[in-house]
Amino acid sequence: EVSIVQGPESQLTVKEQSALQLPCVYQLPDEVRQSSSVTLRWRKDGKTLRQAELGQASSTTSEPQLESMVREDARLTLRRDNGSLHFASVLASDAGQYQCELLVDGQPGSSSSSGTLEVIEQLKFVPQPTSKNLELGSVSKVHCKAQGTPPPHVKWMREASLPLPENVTDHNGTLVFRGVSSEQRGQYTCLASNSQGQISATVSIGVVVAPKFTVPPTGPGEVAEGGVVVMHCQATGEPRPTIRWDKDLMYLNENNTDATRFQLLENGTLQILDVQPEDEGRYGCTIGSSAGLKREEVLLVVRSNKSASNSIVTRIIIVIICLAFLYFVLVLGLKLWYRYRRHMGKVQLEDATHAAVDGDADGEGHEHAEHEPCLTEANSSKNLKSKLRESTILEQESQVADDIV
Repeated sequence: EVSIVQGPESQLTVKEQSALQLPCVYQLPDEVRQSSSVTLRWRKDGKTLRQAELGQASSTTSEPQLESMVREDARLTLRRDNGSLHFASVLASDAGQYQCELLVDGQPGSSSSSGTLEVIEQLKFVPQPTSKNLELGSVSKVHCKAQGTPPPHVKWMREASLPLPENVTDHNGTLVFRGVSSEQRGQYTCLASNSQGQISATVSIGVVVAPKFTVPPTGPGEVAEGGVVVMHCQATGEPRPTIRWDKDLMYLNENNTDATRFQLLENGTLQILDVQPEDEGRYGCTIGSSAGLKREEVLLVVRSNKSASNSIVTRIIIVIICLAFLYFVLVLGLKLWYRYRRHMGKVQLEDATHAAVDGDADGEGHEHAEHEPCLTEANSSKNLKSKLRESTILEQESQVADDIV
């Protein structure tokens, strides 16, 4: 009959990174193997871990496909001949309950008893402490974490078993630096210990000053073709930062620049001789050290000789257009002024004509009023002619202004 003779032990304890084999001895007659679909399956915590087809007939069960249930892990191997599950190297995550099953299509399956696997986690740092550079005057932390069975105790020590410097404290494996100073640089050792033993890791703590610009990238902004460009860039920091120039985010070097025209001086200044139109673009200055990186850029515009001559012609045209506009405004103003004078002349002429007519009528009806002034016929005629002559002149001037416009 189909059955499992031996399964995993009910309780098993192994050390991490050691090899392990969980047995699953089964009984399977040849006639069943040849006529039915037989599946050997291992489960961990109720989930399928590995399985293999033992029968020669194709499976007709409604179980999920093999590829969807098998967990990818090169450390695990299921042997078909004896059903055992082999671990090449046990990890702490392998701890749990294991059970093997033998399933035959059309018949009730057979399962082993569950076995509990406990893993003694090896004492180790997670992650391994590394050296670090701390910025002067800052508040910084350096971590040291360890794992193992039982949980380890972690502490920090300074080189040669010296006490920790002032303003440096150890909080459960975390070094806290308050107000980093140059006296705090040196070697520090992290110790982790439990019943398995003790491990240590030594790191180097450096004190640095982040790079900063003393003279940010500056330049002329615009330069004529064939001219000389000088762009300054200076920085300070500890350690001393390096200075590199780039054009449009591509570092300048001997392969992409003309060494006869591009010169990088020792103080970080970039000098370009005989500037060409293709030199136009954004030039960036990057300062960097183990304390960090910073970058600023400046825009360079190359004004070609052809564009300069075109600019002069354009300015001349603009001046001519402005003068023509002013002349037009002046002429239009004169025209309006002459029209206004002509209108006022006509109004005065009409007023004078009415006054002359009224004066003649008053002379005939009121000769007895000698104390009131009156216009004689000769004076009235003379004033009328004068107004007519002035109106004619105004009309001629207005016509001239219209012709000019």
